[in-house]
Amino acid sequence: MRTKLGFSACMPAGLALPLAVGAALLPHAASATPMLTWETVVNNAMIAPTSTPQSKTAYYFSYNQPAVNTSGEVAFRARAKPISGGGGGGGGGGGGGTVQGVYTRDMGQTGSTIQVLADNKGTVVPAPNTTGATFVEFPSVPRIDQGSNTVTFRGQSQPVYTLPDGTKTGTSGVFTNPGGTLITGVNQLGDAGFTQFQVPNTPAGTGFDQFPGAPASADGSALVFKGNYTVNGVGDTGVFYRNTASPTAPVVAIAQSGEAIPGGGGATFGSTAPPSAAQGKVVFTGYNNEAAPTVGGIYIAPLTPSPTLTPLVSIGQAVPGVAGQTFTNFGEALSFDGKNVGFWGSWGTATMTVHMTCPTEGNAARAAYCLQQYPNGVTLTEPKNQGIFVVDSTTGQIKMIAQTGQNGFTDFLSWNFSGAVPGTSTDAEPARWRSSAYVSSVGDNVVFLGQKSAVDGLYAGLDSQPGLQTLLDTTYSGQSVDSAAPSGSVISSIGLERDGYRNGWLAITVSMLDPVTAESWAGIYVANVPEPGTLALLGSFLVAFGAARRRT
Repeated sequence: MRTKLGFSACMPAGLALPLAVGAALLPHAASATPMLTWETVVNNAMIAPTSTPQSKTAYYFSYNQPAVNTSGEVAFRARAKPISGGGGGGGGGGGGGTVQGVYTRDMGQTGSTIQVLADNKGTVVPAPNTTGATFVEFPSVPRIDQGSNTVTFRGQSQPVYTLPDGTKTGTSGVFTNPGGTLITGVNQLGDAGFTQFQVPNTPAGTGFDQFPGAPASADGSALVFKGNYTVNGVGDTGVFYRNTASPTAPVVAIAQSGEAIPGGGGATFGSTAPPSAAQGKVVFTGYNNEAAPTVGGIYIAPLTPSPTLTPLVSIGQAVPGVAGQTFTNFGEALSFDGKNVGFWGSWGTATMTVHMTCPTEGNAARAAYCLQQYPNGVTLTEPKNQGIFVVDSTTGQIKMIAQTGQNGFTDFLSWNFSGAVPGTSTDAEPARWRSSAYVSSVGDNVVFLGQKSAVDGLYAGLDSQPGLQTLLDTTYSGQSVDSAAPSGSVISSIGLERDGYRNGWLAITVSMLDPVTAESWAGIYVANVPEPGTLALLGSFLVAFGAARRRT
């Protein structure tokens, strides 16, 4: 049994999040300099801009995993704390309330600065908003369209609409900024007469209850999201999209509870995961039963008014490279570039256990509830046989990138305690332990998090390179990523999201901790991970350059 720490969606400085280790690009020790050159997007020394002026300066201290588009624009959620008397270094003290928001920074432009897309310090929720409501919280990671600067995120707010009887309603929605202007993509007002926000294939006037997970955008204006709703007292769920280019465009269903699973022998969808989309197509994971799936898998559909689902990988399908084994489960977070899908999958019946302890950072009510339920932590079970894969959506060919039991890998899953605490409405789904794998891919090139015993890391399977490359792990010094990190600090955690690797841009969160003084540091960083053509060109150049030097 391994022991792991629970973590919140926002990673605070110094929080230890177990990952993994594998074969390295170059031999290294704790103080070694990695092959990649990292640039700082944001760290604990930076002041958080706010939508309206504040009386106290707030320094960043906690970060979600970022998303990046093909030109290097980074979108992220972060938190900051006011400081009395200035100074940086972690953002403690001072009072004044935590700043939290969704931000962007264009790392493709020299000298760019952090921009506020929305925060809890005065950003007004876009129409429909008859109450002047402002945002109060952002429950999940923001995502950015791979080919544009359109960012999509969830937002909680004060009620935005007053009904004729005086009741105020509408505290949650999905927001996006096609063309640069922040708009409401979808919200809870489908039952308040806003037909463009109603749940399709349900009784007229049915609105969404909540939008779990991280919604996304594709092709500038296509919004894809998971939505929960209630019909006749029964909770249902599904995957949907909406063309935000038209203010009156309706929500279109991709897959919903009770819909027949393609090739499922009459089984119907009982659960769906937050989708990914690109180049006019959407992919998602869906099952007949989330807790114990026997039918389901990964599906693709066109973003059209009447989308047809096609299975990409299914439960019971053969696992490539593992004789006699078939898939039994898939990860929710799919990385999609419009053609290939990067994913986590498991097979067989063998299991292993992990021991989780509750988070000490993030949502205070959720952390307290976790400690109340699990004061001594909890032991959880997960599949022993796991792998990281890529499937070509045009041919159906599946390629295994990495697997447990090979190259020292023991696990590709991380756990967190998330969801709605009783008595709150932050999420429609109850608070519980959830596991996730972290994979981001471009074509056959995959970056992922993995675990090897007590050493955790960030790895790459690059199409033109033999073996698996170690990009970072928890033996590296903090200053190998950020020169401002405390002297003597060592990387304690690394965060990656499904949209964190695009067109050679790799964006991650990293936390560092001095093992002696416990001084901590954190930030979001980008590096260039050359894709195969670039690597081949670089290799040819170096060979030619070396030969020229020898001739002279």
